[in-house]
Amino acid sequence: MTHTLSAQRTEPADALLRTGVVAVLRADTPEHLLPAARTLADTGLVCLELTLTTPGALDELERLRKDLGEFADLGMGSVRSADEARRSLDAGAGFLVSPGFRADVVAVARQAGVPVYPAGLTPTELATAWDAGATAVKLFPASTVGPAHLKAFTDPYPDVRVMPSGGIGVDDVGAWIRAGALAVGLGGALSGDALAGGDLGALADRARRALDAVAEARS
Repeated sequence: MTHTLSAQRTEPADALLRTGVVAVLRADTPEHLLPAARTLADTGLVCLELTLTTPGALDELERLRKDLGEFADLGMGSVRSADEARRSLDAGAGFLVSPGFRADVVAVARQAGVPVYPAGLTPTELATAWDAGATAVKLFPASTVGPAHLKAFTDPYPDVRVMPSGGIGVDDVGAWIRAGALAVGLGGALSGDALAGGDLGALADRARRALDAVAEARS
């Protein structure tokens, strides 16, 4: 029997393919998410991942979707169960990201036709998530292994799309892209103090640096 999982795989959004960066907006409180999201979208960094670890994240996702409309690709991260996946989709998530691999989360996303990025670290974990039908696999926590880990993995798995995330600095983006990353997830190194009401101008500068690093690495 022919294996058809690849034919059912949801493709990454055009915005992710174009920019190569996902901003992971993990905050202690939700009130500064909208200004930060607007700032990032204005710079062209339009793939924005809220996380369920942020209080009120689902309500805030609905708010951001109403405000940013078609200007941003908004998703939900830290999705750890099928129920959380369904509630995130009901709130308007355009993609789902998990900190580990859960087959039921992947299944919910695939049924909805929404990109899904489950995480793994070892070759077995990454390959298992990919074989389950992931849009791409999230190499997490990426900072504990480095770009050489990605390059070594993709040598025998050239068809697997990988998105490293977790502890990556803005200055590290280019190295990850050159190692073969589909895109890079940036959290605290990108957001800085912006999610606590800090400097939005500095946030915009970091976003532009990240986008420029992707463009340079791809050229």
